[in-house]
Amino acid sequence: MSYILKLRSKPNVLTDARNISPDKFVNKKLDEIRNLKIIEGGLPITLDTLFDIDGPSVAPQETKNMEITINNSNDKLCFIGYKMSNGRIIIRGDVGHFIGYKMKGGNITIYGNVRNYLGAKMVNGNIEVYGNVMHRVGSKLHGERPGKGMKGGTIHIHGNAGAEIGWGMKGGTIVVDGSSGNLVGTDMLGGTVIIKGSSGVYPGLRMIGGRIVIGGHIPSILPSFYIDSLVSSLKVKGVVFFKPFATFIGDVLVGGRGFLQISYEDNKHIVDTYKQLVEETI
Repeated sequence: MSYILKLRSKPNVLTDARNISPDKFVNKKLDEIRNLKIIEGGLPITLDTLFDIDGPSVAPQETKNMEITINNSNDKLCFIGYKMSNGRIIIRGDVGHFIGYKMKGGNITIYGNVRNYLGAKMVNGNIEVYGNVMHRVGSKLHGERPGKGMKGGTIHIHGNAGAEIGWGMKGGTIVVDGSSGNLVGTDMLGGTVIIKGSSGVYPGLRMIGGRIVIGGHIPSILPSFYIDSLVSSLKVKGVVFFKPFATFIGDVLVGGRGFLQISYEDNKHIVDTYKQLVEETI
């Protein structure tokens, strides 16, 4: 069953829309869905104050049978898909912070750009973005210990991403088809981050475990990583690179054994420090 939400008037302030989720719609009458609360700039309003809502008169009893589509979305709309366990949300347009926050299952597809903390602390499920995303994808929050970020599931970004991707993540997979900002994988304990393009400085800062793959250029890596090996090609989570990669291990300053794999051809300014080993391997 499918519900269509069309934004009637664009909010001018950040709006907590965490009740837009299959788990909140399940087994409710259409009028009950229209009266669900959202918080616009700190003030509670009903969902139908902002949206025209069309769909079945009674929602299904199971979330797996439910699809919610949001048309004309706006980047002030936050927390959509909060703790959702199943079903599907489709967002057409830009959207705000904390989309898929603490998500447990199901699918979110976004045809637009996304602000910060996409999929933060998510446990399972899939998020796919046909646009760009800002900072701290799949991350923990400030003040939390490493490992409190994303624990499972998959986030696939077809555009570019900002800084601190995978900050404090423990599991799951993040794939960025474009490039990313600084500090990818800071405080990682596990999981995989794949940046197909270039990255900013210092990926893997304080990482304990997990795997970071950078397919393009990096200005510099931390001196607390040491080279382990070189390979002629790489396949990670179904993503294939037909070119040589250098594998570094670190961050040794925190006793880390994480894997940082960077393109050799795009980072000779880094890998040439180990020139003899490169010539013996390739």
